[in-house]
Amino acid sequence: MSNSNEKFSFLLGKEPWLATNFSFLLPGLGQFYSKSYIKGILFLFTHLAFLFTALFISSIFCLFLAGLIYFIGLFDAYYSAKKKNTDTFNQERKKYKDPWLAVFLSRLIPGMGHIYIGKYLWGILLIALSIIFPISQIITLPFITYHVYMNAPVRREEDRSAIVQFSIILFLSFIIIAPVSAFTIRTFIAEARYIASSSMEPTLMINDRLIINKLTYKFEAPKRGDIIIFNPTEALKARNFKDVFLQRIIGIPDDTVEVKDGKVYVNEKLLEENYIAEPPDYEFGPVKVPPNSYLVLGDNRNNSYDSHYWGFVPKDLIIGKATKIFWPLERARDIK
Repeated sequence: MSNSNEKFSFLLGKEPWLATNFSFLLPGLGQFYSKSYIKGILFLFTHLAFLFTALFISSIFCLFLAGLIYFIGLFDAYYSAKKKNTDTFNQERKKYKDPWLAVFLSRLIPGMGHIYIGKYLWGILLIALSIIFPISQIITLPFITYHVYMNAPVRREEDRSAIVQFSIILFLSFIIIAPVSAFTIRTFIAEARYIASSSMEPTLMINDRLIINKLTYKFEAPKRGDIIIFNPTEALKARNFKDVFLQRIIGIPDDTVEVKDGKVYVNEKLLEENYIAEPPDYEFGPVKVPPNSYLVLGDNRNNSYDSHYWGFVPKDLIIGKATKIFWPLERARDIK
């Protein structure tokens, strides 16, 4: 062990940048490390509450608040750990390049931590690698963090257990936690989709990227006017369609729908539609929507393969509700 390491062998304290690294993984973990348990619970649950609310109601504001809580948690984790230390520990740790700050910088941009501790060649090589092969970070980042820590001028632990444990946690977060979280969110909460056809123009254009909310219909029934994504019906499967469809609900269970004279009537009342490309040039119905089923039409009425061709959509085939266009940025907005 180097002389600079020996200077810290008698010091016990909480590492502020290690706390920050933990909160970088998940809000609240740094506070738990610092034994500020109440704050840790508050940061964790507040962040998750805003995050899931943002996904559920497709709220940019709630997403902003979730991000704000995340970043405030990083700063609070640092100062929560710092407050647990003696003045001697805090003074001594400022004399040397902080190994846990090097780890934090490496997680932001692989190679930055090595440059911080003076390992410039390593830093340049790792930055170049992350630019050329960005996907390599998933596998290499835990090893990079371990390497930068072990090459720092001073290490305050008497053995390698802390950085080994942290590297293992980081590795597991990449190969287990992140994929499981992504799968859970995509399967049960929300997913992104893109528009591949012109059937919903002018509301949705080809190559628009959408957020599909999968929780909405767990709490409420689909409504007339909702734009839904759904799996192919039996009639569509019989015509060899396998991909999902995205169209607007016009008729809900027990509605009677008719298209005539370029207009749509629901229960013999004219449906006001300011979203269609042009009036329909076909006649359809009247038809009554069966229980637990929906009649859907595309906003591009004369260029849409929808219910007036193949029938109704059973409720159990509905995947979710289209709630927001998030790309391209100039078209980003709530969907109505």
